[in-house]
Amino acid sequence: MINRMFGFSRSPQEQSLTVSSIFHSAVQTISNPIHANQNNPHNPKHFLQKKSFFEINKPILYLLVAFIFTFCFHPTVLADTLISPSFQIDMSTINMTGGNKSSASYRLSDTVGQTVQGQFNSAGYIIKAGFQYIQGLTPFTFTISNLDLNYGSLIPGTPSLLTNILTVTTGSAYGYTVKTLEDHPLRISNGVATIADTSCDLASTCTQSDATPWTVGTRYGFGYNIQGTDVDTADFVDSTYFRPFPIQDADQPATVMSRVGIATASAATVTYKVNISGTQAAGTYQNNIQYIAIPSF
Repeated sequence: MINRMFGFSRSPQEQSLTVSSIFHSAVQTISNPIHANQNNPHNPKHFLQKKSFFEINKPILYLLVAFIFTFCFHPTVLADTLISPSFQIDMSTINMTGGNKSSASYRLSDTVGQTVQGQFNSAGYIIKAGFQYIQGLTPFTFTISNLDLNYGSLIPGTPSLLTNILTVTTGSAYGYTVKTLEDHPLRISNGVATIADTSCDLASTCTQSDATPWTVGTRYGFGYNIQGTDVDTADFVDSTYFRPFPIQDADQPATVMSRVGIATASAATVTYKVNISGTQAAGTYQNNIQYIAIPSF
């Protein structure tokens, strides 16, 4: 019988060849007792070379490194879908934290953890990603339609009315407030005589924070009514309900409009009413009405 190994043939009497192998190396030990003709090209030593562990397993090691890099160093992607009986929200990112924070000196509403934020433009669309765009979409504006109100000549016992319109727009999620006050009661320009602020009808007097009807022609003074959007209709029930203005440096400003949430051109009409008695000193009377519009953030 002829043994065939490594491409040459010899009889069992001429050679004794032992090959042992393990998984890590193709050839670990080779013994050959042949002493004659060591340079024979058919000698197995010319065909076998001992290889290192890295050379034998190089492809396996490359695959292992690629596997570790792919599964251990890929970026983390967080997303979720929130569902309830009335809505479904697909979240492209999961935030770390967010909400309302406050202290004695500030209030902060934040969202922390958005992966990518900013304005992104392409043909046909604009994406504004990030909490900061809530305030930027709609600026805060406040306008008064007429800043110079002139009653002209007053007739005793006959009320005179003038109006202007307050308009507020805000993109703040927390809304706004408008407050008012006067620098002093209507006062004659060259003296100390005044037209007192109204106390409304005697049956139910009004205050700076509580409007009541003012319909009796013999009740004199100066006051205001307000009707429209974002007005407290529980106080200003209709156009006959009036208040006196708070006085600067003596009273707190009175709220005339307020809203929690975004406002788009919220408008209210203020009616200024004056009624004098026949004994009122003749002259030109004036004062200044101030409105303070305050956005909430």
